[in-house]
Amino acid sequence: MVNTGYNEINKMFKVDCDAILHVETIAEMVGMTQETVRAWCRSGKLPSYQFGKKYVVTGEDFMEFMKLSRVKPHWIQNVEA
Repeated sequence: MVNTGYNEINKMFKVDCDAILHVETIAEMVGMTQETVRAWCRSGKLPSYQFGKKYVVTGEDFMEFMKLSRVKPHWIQNVEA
């Protein structure tokens, strides 16, 4: 496997692992709507905790979600295949 650094996330998405992030914060960080973030939580795509109608996400889960969401360039996909 080629080490290209694509398993890392951009520093703008790095948060403290113990941080508690709210939907509003995540939506602002990733430039998506709050409803999109809620849908990720409901579907389990973004691991979260639900309290009533509110979702919260740990910093560790958010960073793992961002790593898994990163799109690799085609040439890397071909090398790893």
